[in-house]
Amino acid sequence: MIDISPIAFKMKCNRADVYQAAIGGCLADCGMAKLPPSLLNKRESLTADYYKEIHAHPIFSYKMIKDSSIIKDSVKVAVLEHHGRLDGTGYPKRLKTKPMNLFTKIIAVADVFHAMTSERAYRKKQSPFKVLEMIFHDDFGKFDIAVVKTLLSSSLIFP
Repeated sequence: MIDISPIAFKMKCNRADVYQAAIGGCLADCGMAKLPPSLLNKRESLTADYYKEIHAHPIFSYKMIKDSSIIKDSVKVAVLEHHGRLDGTGYPKRLKTKPMNLFTKIIAVADVFHAMTSERAYRKKQSPFKVLEMIFHDDFGKFDIAVVKTLLSSSLIFP
């Protein structure tokens, strides 16, 4: 996961919320540890059944942290919902009926950026600039535009 702290900071979160966002970003995919390594290391296309297993990881992540007293409830919800999209798509549940909290919006964008710019067993990593363009244009309406613009402005300072 990329460091979410600068995004949260630039979005005017207070210090405590910046730390909470960072914790949420680090723990968002901890539920992947509950999945079989053979599934995580597959090189070929996943079947519908395998996708169903992968789509359960946010639920596993949430269950792993739900009783923690040091993590805000809104961050726990963000860990559960970080694969949800503003247009109601995503998993583990569709989110059209309620607004996403800021932590969810930040972690969702950061997670996609990290996933697409990281090497995977089934595909090569992509250029960060290409990924930013894809998130900004191709996925328009799926992510909070303020979060996307914040990530974009943060990324432009890198050489």
